Amino acid sequence: MKKLMMLALAAVLVTGATSALALGPLDAEAELPVYSKYVWRGQVLAPDPVLQPGLSVNFLGFGLGAWGNMDTSDFNGTKSQFNQIDYTLSYDLALPFISAGAGAIYYDYPNTDFDATAEVYIYASVNVILSPKVIVYQDVDQHKGAYWELSIGHGYELSPGADLDLSGGLGLGSKSYLEGYFGWTGGDLSNPNEVTNFTGASMSNFYITASLPYPVSYTHLRAHETR
Repeated sequence: MKKLMMLALAAVLVTGATSALALGPLDAEAELPVYSKYVWRGQVLAPDPVLQPGLSVNFLGFGLGAWGNMDTSDFNGTKSQFNQIDYTLSYDLALPFISAGAGAIYYDYPNTDFDATAEVYIYASVNVILSPKVIVYQDVDQHKGAYWELSIGHGYELSPGADLDLSGGLGLGSKSYLEGYFGWTGGDLSNPNEVTNFTGASMSNFYITASLPYPVSYTHLRAHETR
């Protein structure tokens, strides 16, 4: 199964940036974002450009997805290899004023010494300006810690084929989360050195991001093939 998913992700590397296909209530999407670095919940996991292909299939609110990270440098000793693959099972519910959902994520770390782990999550967002959203992740395997995130965002249509998405948020990790991902063991918060280490471990993180997605539909690709 793992090899099959890795081959599917590798296929996205070959076939293009973003492709979507809708078959009635079934939606399928493949994407290949390229980022200047890999930042995850306040942690810089790779300071150099990375490829992060993803595949997802959704049917009547239920979703299956696979996502991978491939470094373009040897910073983590895994240049041109997948060092993380996430598998996601989700359910999303859209109501007139509120959107909500829940799911589970299995984190696998091929070509590394890290142990795989799993999280469950639940989220809710309000369908008003800036779309405020709160999401809670709970590790149920290796770390048993929780991570909370509050975010806002807004999208602008630049052209029929391109949008500008802006978002910002604040994240907070529990003690168990910090111990599992940062090795923080509690310490004495009255000690300035311990406080520095604690905040340096990103107990909380604030972020602002901007993206410029360019969707490429299946029919668009077919039109180019027939020319």
